Amino acid sequence: MSTGGPSLSIITTCKGRLAHLKESLPAMAAQPGAEVVVVDYDCPEATTAYVREHFPAVKVVKVEGRPYFNNWEARNIGAAQATAPLLVFVDADTMLAGDFATWVTGAVTPGTYGKMPNALELSIHKDDVLRNGANRLEGLIVMPAATFRDLEGYDALLQGWGAGGDTDLVDRLDFHQHKKVVLPEALVTRAIAHSDAERVRFHKLSISESHLIGLLYRTSKLSMMKLFDRELAREDRARLHALAVEAVRRRSPSAAGLDLTVLSNAVPGSNYTIEQKLMTRVIWKI
Repeated sequence: MSTGGPSLSIITTCKGRLAHLKESLPAMAAQPGAEVVVVDYDCPEATTAYVREHFPAVKVVKVEGRPYFNNWEARNIGAAQATAPLLVFVDADTMLAGDFATWVTGAVTPGTYGKMPNALELSIHKDDVLRNGANRLEGLIVMPAATFRDLEGYDALLQGWGAGGDTDLVDRLDFHQHKKVVLPEALVTRAIAHSDAERVRFHKLSISESHLIGLLYRTSKLSMMKLFDRELAREDRARLHALAVEAVRRRSPSAAGLDLTVLSNAVPGSNYTIEQKLMTRVIWKI
């Protein structure tokens, strides 16, 4: 770790979630050795003014001209302003424990990343039947800043609450053989409860549609990464994402599966026959 500067940067985003941020930001700002970056992603609630008045030491990045929320672009923007060697990405509805920073700075080292346990293992869900809209604490991820830069951040092509941008990032961390450090659940004191209507208020896609498009795109992309043994170029990813959108929107409302023929030319030079069969099996399980 570097000396003289923050040991970790906590990055959170806000669009229509100022009420949550008012609850969670004090715990973020109180973390020892931390700088906090709040991305005001075209929030209609004067988030920038509030943070600057009440938390002058917190960095605020104001983004304008974004009618729909893209958490992954917002997090990339926040990370670009972070200066610490360790990055913490956390949603505005997540309350951090007082010893959060101390624990993660000692546990998450180069070659590793930190993530909460699987949702089914979380005590907050011990009595729940998990649904797409449940808070699974998937948005809490810790990693070295150098690793994040090497991966070129989140895949901002993903759109909507259910698209799985955090899952995509973890898939890529695993692909590059970074070791997962399971964060103790006690590092989060509470996840602020809220409705699905609040979750999708500023999203163009429904949870189910964004989930299906994201699942098809992410699984197809990861299969191709394994096939080529490398990350895909952005133009190939953009083409694959557009085709995943087309496949989902061409599906028959009465059919359980999807027409995946649109993916056959996703990336030039790929043999997609095996991947089509894989995705057919995945989609039929939804």
